[in-house]
Amino acid sequence: MTLAVGPHRLHVPVVAVSRGGRSAVQRPCPGEGSDWLCAVPLGTLVASTGSPAAAVRATSVEVLLEGYSLFQDTGRDEWLSIPQLCGRLSQRWARQQCLGPSLFRDSLRRFTLIEADALARTNALGGIAGQKEPVRQVVRRMRLRNGEPGTDCAADGQGLCTAALRLSDRVLVVWIVSQKDLPSIRRQATAIRAFLTSAAGPQEDYDRFSAALTRR
Repeated sequence: MTLAVGPHRLHVPVVAVSRGGRSAVQRPCPGEGSDWLCAVPLGTLVASTGSPAAAVRATSVEVLLEGYSLFQDTGRDEWLSIPQLCGRLSQRWARQQCLGPSLFRDSLRRFTLIEADALARTNALGGIAGQKEPVRQVVRRMRLRNGEPGTDCAADGQGLCTAALRLSDRVLVVWIVSQKDLPSIRRQATAIRAFLTSAAGPQEDYDRFSAALTRR
């Protein structure tokens, strides 16, 4: 499917933007004058896969980078692995992520692409233990420069930090890291940029994507 967040377009399998039957794509809630964001119905995302030229306009997208062959059995409260589905994914990077091992170093498992002016209107970013503010408020007060990730760590000393990167004037990337390891965070930022341009961009360039991930 194709998603558009600000000027950025992503071509990703639906499984990368959904989990447990829930959509990880948000846009303004229906109804005139609504200030908050709501999840785009999963059915809308699935239906859009037949029209690659028509992008689903989104305000916030959480991109999952693992677990593509795992599905939740809510009746038994467990996750089922169906590895046969990996071969049905049309993008090479997605098949590799599904089969393993992961292409991404430094434990990068997910990130959120969000329009900067929507930070005040979403609860999707949640919070992290030991941090008194929700992640959206933490990111709002960060002074981010283009190309350089910013971090803010929980005060309890447990190591969890919010990381954010400004992709453009309108769009940010936000993710959670396990500790304030700046070289690791910079590698994650490089991996996210490479993913957006060479893996999930208009045309997949797997070799270029793979080379960017191994570059130090």
